[in-house]
Amino acid sequence: MKKYLLITILIFIIFFISCTPPVYIPNSLNTPLLKEKGETNIGYNASFAGNDIQISYAISKNIGLMTNGTYYSHVHEDQYRKHKFGELGIGYFYHPNKYIVGEIFIGAGLGANSIREEIVDLSFLFFFFFFPISEEEGEEELLDVSANYVRLFLQPTFGVYTEIFEGGFSLRMCYINFYEINHSNIDFPKEKILFEPVVFLRVGPPNIKFQTHFGLSSTPFQDPEAYYEDLILSCGFNVRLNIE
Repeated sequence: MKKYLLITILIFIIFFISCTPPVYIPNSLNTPLLKEKGETNIGYNASFAGNDIQISYAISKNIGLMTNGTYYSHVHEDQYRKHKFGELGIGYFYHPNKYIVGEIFIGAGLGANSIREEIVDLSFLFFFFFFPISEEEGEEELLDVSANYVRLFLQPTFGVYTEIFEGGFSLRMCYINFYEINHSNIDFPKEKILFEPVVFLRVGPPNIKFQTHFGLSSTPFQDPEAYYEDLILSCGFNVRLNIE
């Protein structure tokens, strides 16, 4: 039993070690659960995409606006990664009772990603127990790519709200289009339709809560491709105000 557990852990580690750095990284979803005119929702999340800042505002009884921004920078001798993204959205929200909130947002944004680093593919370790290792396996490869992209999104959300607890489900449907691409040795998909379902949870006092998001970014229309991050995971805090 311990042997199989060790092999499972090894495969899990190898999978993450040998993953190719993504060119598209999904930011955390903005799920404000607006309920009344003048309500302002400010959120911060640390995610794979970087530092996510999210602001939402209810301009009327049922209409809300949102703006989201993401920034990440890591510069080292053998690793250079920079990612920035910003978007705007408008939506409709409703609350059939004091505990249930539904909303749907539509919007668009612009992003840019740059990566320059050495990659070592260690996936050959998986075959160490079964096959001989060739000389070419484990060689380093240079990844050097920069690209800008446009993202359009449609995002329905269903949530439950109390003074101490908020939670729910959100599905962001995206169209991604890359342009101004510069790369050394790769060819990644320039266009994609992505479904990004997320479960979110917020816990704390009425006006400020700890929050976390967990979900996936995948496409039902194409085979899985490298250079697209497929996991959405973030944690941070959320502040709720009313400035009417």
